[in-house]
Amino acid sequence: MSISGNERFEDIVIKKYIATEQPSIWKKLTFWNRSGFRFSETEIRKDVIRIERFYQRRGFNDVEVSYQVKPKRKGWKKHITFLVTENLPIRIDSVDLQLSATQEDSLFIRNHLDFTRTLQRSPYRKGRIYEPIEETEVIARFEQSLRQTGYPYSNTAITAYTDSVAKRTDLVIKMEAGPRARFDSILVEGETTLADKYIIRETGIKKGDYYNERDMREAQREVFKHHLFRLALVSIPDQPKDTTLNVLLRVKELPLRSIQWQFGAGDFDRVVEDDDRITANNFWHLFRTQTTWIYRNVRGRGEQFSTSAKLSFYDRKLSAEYLFPYVYNTKSSININPFYQFRDERSYDILTGGIINTFGYEYNQNLTGTFSYEFAINNESNIVSTNERMSVEEVLPDEFLSYNISSFALNLYYTKNLRRGRRGFIIQPFMEFSGLFGESTFSFNKASLDIRKYTELNRSLVMATRVRGGAIYTAGQDSLPSDVKYFVGGTNSVRGWSTQFLGPKRIVEIISSDSKDGVETTDTTLSYIPVGGRALLNFNVEFRQQLDGLLKGFGVAAFLDGGQVWRRTSDINLENLQFGIGGGIRYESPIGPIRIDVGYKVNPNLQDLKQFPGGIDRGSNLERWDIHFTIGQAF
Repeated sequence: MSISGNERFEDIVIKKYIATEQPSIWKKLTFWNRSGFRFSETEIRKDVIRIERFYQRRGFNDVEVSYQVKPKRKGWKKHITFLVTENLPIRIDSVDLQLSATQEDSLFIRNHLDFTRTLQRSPYRKGRIYEPIEETEVIARFEQSLRQTGYPYSNTAITAYTDSVAKRTDLVIKMEAGPRARFDSILVEGETTLADKYIIRETGIKKGDYYNERDMREAQREVFKHHLFRLALVSIPDQPKDTTLNVLLRVKELPLRSIQWQFGAGDFDRVVEDDDRITANNFWHLFRTQTTWIYRNVRGRGEQFSTSAKLSFYDRKLSAEYLFPYVYNTKSSININPFYQFRDERSYDILTGGIINTFGYEYNQNLTGTFSYEFAINNESNIVSTNERMSVEEVLPDEFLSYNISSFALNLYYTKNLRRGRRGFIIQPFMEFSGLFGESTFSFNKASLDIRKYTELNRSLVMATRVRGGAIYTAGQDSLPSDVKYFVGGTNSVRGWSTQFLGPKRIVEIISSDSKDGVETTDTTLSYIPVGGRALLNFNVEFRQQLDGLLKGFGVAAFLDGGQVWRRTSDINLENLQFGIGGGIRYESPIGPIRIDVGYKVNPNLQDLKQFPGGIDRGSNLERWDIHFTIGQAF
């Protein structure tokens, strides 16, 4: 099927408004299946009318549409061509804006930025094509501009005086502003344990402020995002149309106490790396669970207290959280979070306990910031290592480090045009300052930046990109704990490498013992573990293709990842970057996208291939490959 003669609108635009469609490439490949796409001349005639109406609603009142049907080489195949003669469109000759308001209000409205911007951007301007289909949108824009400036009862109507022969029209836009109103009272409706004054406080609406439709939407959003409510609706009830305005707020609470249980899977590469393969004995290492108990509306002031227990083979954590959702306005909050945690990382174990106090502020829907203070006592145990000569007799003892961290952190989160990971971008800078007043065992400054962009190439294909970099600078000590350093590699970083394994490494001995028939034997093998660094660079490019047309809920992905960690910032050299390529399968489950990725190391070094000094080779042909299984997108 094709369309000919159309100049104003592309084929792809017109095809959205007609019923006739040609088979996709995939449908053509399944040549044995001739079902669907049956030729119907009745439907084609209806499509002629649809195309005519499409043009007429967009100013081309004299458009002419016909069609041709040509048989293909095989008799059951037809080629349909819609022939379009657009002719001249009707253009706007004049626009008369008639504003019904007091002299003072009229002057205020005409000089207001929202109104002048709406007027300048209106599709109904002199010289432009008159498109009747735009009328509803134009009316909505003008009424919105008035409601943004305090006129809740505004009304707009558009009348067109068209000369179809001369191809011109004169537009009259009549606007009745009505009285400019101020907020007077807010009535709360619904069963709630929270006093009305606290609910009204969450709206951010103050008595005496001029009405603003934007403030009404923001009030509903602020109340709805409060942890206590499952429903929030803000509306204007029936009332006299005067200069005072009463607002109705309907709310519905969540249960005051609830328990949440979560279950997930991950660390596939970690289990395989540690134990060589998945077995019945280590299969449970893949799973994780978390239970949270929540108590809402503590003290009757809308505050929240919760406790949480997280359990997995590599991470166990107990924590509590007390949330003050309102500090000095509805956009500010304070969170107090004591915790106790054990983590088994690649090259070290850490037992930590402490408290994090966070002040959060949501500047607008796009920008959120947090400022936090953390104090934690840490016991870190690093895995035993050999010296450079690899002499078994000279093995260093386990490195045990006890230290505290006292740090301030600033984190910003900015989004623009973000829609469910299909388009838009995210910028997230982070800064941490430890030991500013000498109260921390280690003093350092840490800064990082994470930028992500999502580009919708078509309805089923998305290109996702990310760049992440960071550095630790002005450290007061020559060495830093492993838990402070950067690591790269893994399912959410550079695939092809297992978790944290890209970058500098050191050699360790793994001693295993076995007892058989009363005889105990020991075996010593060598292995590499990551050491991390003070500088990081990581990038990802991923193409995500949905397969809903073939398999509902399934998708595939292809990716290129790259990155490196440097021991010191002075070592940074982009020639050291290492790359991983690969692909994967996605399934959109009710709990999130289930993801299986296979990554291939493009330029591994000898350490990545498990080759040791002295010609010792512990690797295999599979060392270039890594499999990642988890729930959730990579980024």
